[in-house]
Amino acid sequence: MLKIGLLKDLKPGEGRVMLTPEGVKVLVKNGIEVFVETGAGELCQFDNLQYEQAGATILPTMEKIMQKCQLILQISPPQPIEFELLNENHMVMSFLNLFRKGERLQAILNTKATFIGIERLQNDEGNYPILYGMSEIAGRMAVFQAAQLLTIPAGGKGKLLAGFNQVKPAVVTIVGAGTVGRTAARTALSIGAQVNLLTLKPEKMEGLQKDIPGAVIEAFSEEKLKELLPESDVLIVAVYSLNQECEISINKELIGLMSKGSVVMDISVEQSDVVQTSHVTSPEQPSYLLDGIVYYGVPNIAALVPLTASRVITKRVLPFIKVLAQKSLKEALIEQPGLIPALNIYKGKITNRHYAEYFDLEFYNIFELLELNL
Repeated sequence: MLKIGLLKDLKPGEGRVMLTPEGVKVLVKNGIEVFVETGAGELCQFDNLQYEQAGATILPTMEKIMQKCQLILQISPPQPIEFELLNENHMVMSFLNLFRKGERLQAILNTKATFIGIERLQNDEGNYPILYGMSEIAGRMAVFQAAQLLTIPAGGKGKLLAGFNQVKPAVVTIVGAGTVGRTAARTALSIGAQVNLLTLKPEKMEGLQKDIPGAVIEAFSEEKLKELLPESDVLIVAVYSLNQECEISINKELIGLMSKGSVVMDISVEQSDVVQTSHVTSPEQPSYLLDGIVYYGVPNIAALVPLTASRVITKRVLPFIKVLAQKSLKEALIEQPGLIPALNIYKGKITNRHYAEYFDLEFYNIFELLELNL
């Protein structure tokens, strides 16, 4: 039986937690010991007393958690200060997002710990429940943030997203029709905006038209974007692939077609370089002005609503945590095969083929490693 340690996230603005007090209660009832770093859930309004009442033991520091526990839970990928605390006896569950993060990958490999990327956890239908949940929240939040950024104090053109009576609504153009893009399209339509949705997968256009009847659905192309941007008040870029399969670029000249005070929401900013003129921003300073355009580049946008997000994560990740704590790793992988694509690194060896190919490193089959006890 592995002891579970819930860490307070080190990333600024990241208040989500992998376990709510309700989740802790479920684990404790199953005989699993849970330790929580003091203040871990404070941005979700989960205080230490709530975790204690659920059956957890509160420890004062990250170091104490690492010393006591084997299964470590946190939202953000491990930070440099954590690397020296991790060893081969630890299993870490967090978002990993290792593409374009070669230095982070090498540091993680050097710890000899095992790492599970929760964005790659799959359910019985082959879907990604954690990723989809956070993407739905991001799609909703993108529209709400865009509405605020269109106001004069935020640098926008002073236009109401929904319009009013005889005043036309704002035009929202969305690039990418994955979970974020589809959710953003539905949310913008529900508010009253005019929506264009450009998909990178033309074969899915018919299904999208049935699913989101109020939006104008078209295949993405640079020519189509050139046509739409002069009339667009908001551009939402939601191009994301777990395996880095999408390669498109929206350059400065294209963004320059938008009128002054328009808004660019780059939800893909951390995973890809789609928008040439955008960069990562923080919840403390979420936007910036460049050539009269308002840019928003907060990558962990779901963290703005940590209470809701943490409850979604806990509900969807709990079955995986439970089996990892109670079973051997091999038994856990057999009982919950959705763990296999999420098990990215095992004791310093890459067990995810996509990462191995991307970084040109050796790939190891996890079952062969477990069979050989390596």
